[in-house]
Amino acid sequence: MSPHKLIVVIGATGNQGSSVVRTFLNLPNWNVRAVTRNPSSPAAQQLASFGADVVQADLADLDSLRVAFQGAHAVFVNTDFWGPYRSNPDPARRDGREAFDVEVQHGRNAAIAAAGVASLERFVYSALGPMTRASKGKYSRSFHWDSKAAIVDFIEGQQPDLAKKTSLIYLGAYATNPLFTPAWNPESGKYRFQVPLTGEVEMGFIDAAESTGPFVQALIEAEAPGTKLLAYDSMFRIGQLAGLWSKVTGKPAELESVTPDFMHQQFGIPWEVLEGPRFIEEYGYMGGVGGYIVPSQLKARVNTKPFEQWLAEQDWDRILDSGRTELASMKVQK
Repeated sequence: MSPHKLIVVIGATGNQGSSVVRTFLNLPNWNVRAVTRNPSSPAAQQLASFGADVVQADLADLDSLRVAFQGAHAVFVNTDFWGPYRSNPDPARRDGREAFDVEVQHGRNAAIAAAGVASLERFVYSALGPMTRASKGKYSRSFHWDSKAAIVDFIEGQQPDLAKKTSLIYLGAYATNPLFTPAWNPESGKYRFQVPLTGEVEMGFIDAAESTGPFVQALIEAEAPGTKLLAYDSMFRIGQLAGLWSKVTGKPAELESVTPDFMHQQFGIPWEVLEGPRFIEEYGYMGGVGGYIVPSQLKARVNTKPFEQWLAEQDWDRILDSGRTELASMKVQK
């Protein structure tokens, strides 16, 4: 691509977006416009200190997006489900359908605004698979999957010109996902992973805050539009998780495969979260998504940290505490 391109990043202060911002700021032929609702926030100001052009826009405001996208050669969009979902402070009253509607409208607005940019060469959307459709309605309560799939459907079905410029990135499980974080088991004297998947299930794991950007760079600079990438740092069987963790941290660990029903009844984790493992167990993480590639198939090699290196670099006292806090924030009455 020619010098002095402009990438616009939606969700610039989040894990995925900030990684994209930092990656492209380090490329001599790119300028970066970081879009946020609150340019005065500490996270936004940090991006500005790195050299990003931080601008205000809101995914609910189509006109603000049109202004933010002016002159863009590439756009990266990650829409947010969990913010709208958690807007009700009472977990028992949270409605995935409402958050679905909000996120889908946000994604549509981003697509409509991007479609009107004459200079645009590439649109990258952070997606998830069509869980309800792929399972023929069997798993229909995980709205944060289906919302992103609905946005993909909108782009492909109603924005044909934009679709010709679009690539999709499907991030693997976040390495920081609290479902894959252990807790101390005083009965065994070990840290116990209680995972709602059987040990034979293979999962890709990614450090989204670091690795999203390099993968997006590969999609924009080296791959043809229309590419669907399952992005991960490491792929391994769930049954290997405790052994890897114990090897790196030096802490004793064990893994117990439990059912999603157990996690719901025992810990109050909502089906919004737990339908995902059910679907993955039966249909695979990329169920319903055809024609995708994995990192080893990229034309430009992307070097990210393997999962074991990520494990070794973490403050596990902090992660263990934050994982418990995040799961507790989602609890519903049993």
